[in-house]
Amino acid sequence: MKLRLIWRSALLSLLLIVFMVPALAFANPQAAAAGVPLFLNGKQLKPEVAPRIIKDVTMVPVRIIAEELGCKVTWSQAAQQVTITKDAMSIEMVIDQLSANVNGVLNKLDAAPLLIEGNTLLPVRFIAENMGIEVNWNDVQRAVYLTAKPAADPGEVTTTPGQAGNPSDKPPANGPAADVNGKPLPVINKIDMTAERLVITADAGELKPNVFPLRAPERIVVDIPNAVLDPSLYKNEAAKSGETVSNNVYVTNVRYSLFNTNPSTVRIVLDMKEPVDLMWEPGLNAASLAGIFKKGTYKVVIDPGHGDQDPGAKAVNGRSEKEFNLMMGLKVYNLLQQEPQIQPYLTRNDDTFVPLDDRAQFANDRNANVFVSIHGNSYLSTSTGTETYYYKSDSVDFAQIMHKHVAGATGLPDRGVRQQPFRVVKITNMPAVLLEVGYLSNPLDTASMFDDAFQNKVAAAIVAGIKEQLHIQ
Repeated sequence: MKLRLIWRSALLSLLLIVFMVPALAFANPQAAAAGVPLFLNGKQLKPEVAPRIIKDVTMVPVRIIAEELGCKVTWSQAAQQVTITKDAMSIEMVIDQLSANVNGVLNKLDAAPLLIEGNTLLPVRFIAENMGIEVNWNDVQRAVYLTAKPAADPGEVTTTPGQAGNPSDKPPANGPAADVNGKPLPVINKIDMTAERLVITADAGELKPNVFPLRAPERIVVDIPNAVLDPSLYKNEAAKSGETVSNNVYVTNVRYSLFNTNPSTVRIVLDMKEPVDLMWEPGLNAASLAGIFKKGTYKVVIDPGHGDQDPGAKAVNGRSEKEFNLMMGLKVYNLLQQEPQIQPYLTRNDDTFVPLDDRAQFANDRNANVFVSIHGNSYLSTSTGTETYYYKSDSVDFAQIMHKHVAGATGLPDRGVRQQPFRVVKITNMPAVLLEVGYLSNPLDTASMFDDAFQNKVAAAIVAGIKEQLHIQ
């Protein structure tokens, strides 16, 4: 099947609204280009266009926010106007105009709405003020947190400053933090990154860490629920956060904060120089943790496109794209198995149909380092060449690397690296590319693509590109 989508700006704009976050989050414009994690009510969002600064105003496209908040968004192509409605609220904005109509009243904007790559961008401060969104910057995660302010509960009893509330509703202001049973929570009073290990110590109790990696850039996150930080560790008392120097060869910096208050959770973020595994040493008391780093394996997901009832494109020799994709995927997988630092995975290893979202979820669930989808193209009988597709900003370098290797191996015309919102490269959490090796509608391309020597050469090139991306010699 020809994997080429034509996205019209009008259709995109019907689906997209955006928010803007404090410029503090993006003091460096390059950081905006790389993308900054966005959360709404604790759920991470996947914006289609990376946050960016435009004339000192930071803009973030967040289609999912509109959906999560239950807003209705409409787009007028003729008027170039976005309308956002919810309950009695109505906001109307016109692309490139520095004013917005809120329930019939004109308001001045910090920046005019823009269309970038088919996505509408709107200024956050204005939207946040008018839609009841609280915006916070988490310095430990280098992430933006958006919280929808709940509507007042008619049955809720509120108190004003200085007025006593129901003493059973909340613990004494100066008392120790406690769990739901009134048992004091462990107080973490030491976070130290030595040359050999990460040391975390509390005054008492038991520390039960949850560890997970984050990619692009490489980080290891350690969440310790039902614990609090000793105020002596705060470098920023208002944010209840801090950082410490790392003397470890794998870790550049250690950041920590009281990440959540219900339940009370301490989050420690390790900025890594390269991907490694964090292993806890046994034998310490329950209130102390010691973690050491071990060179881990890179997880690589290979995705042979189509399968079963979805044959993909029909080749001029009577065969199908799904056959070519699987043949290539198996060859790449077998080569990757010979690499001691790589753990390869296949989204399918036979003639099976796997939905697009399941392919991406397969990679996300395994915290893969990279994702490579293999396809054959189709258009005219004269169409020929190799193309590489990506979508997210974290995949640009990977796409360039892969295309260099694959286009060089095929010997077909170089049709370049292109950006398209193909589903499997759009919703994966790691650098992801989709390779169109050649055109199955072209007799010469097809003859090469089903040639065993050609497939072996391209498979080796794919592996070489993956190794370059992962800095494996």
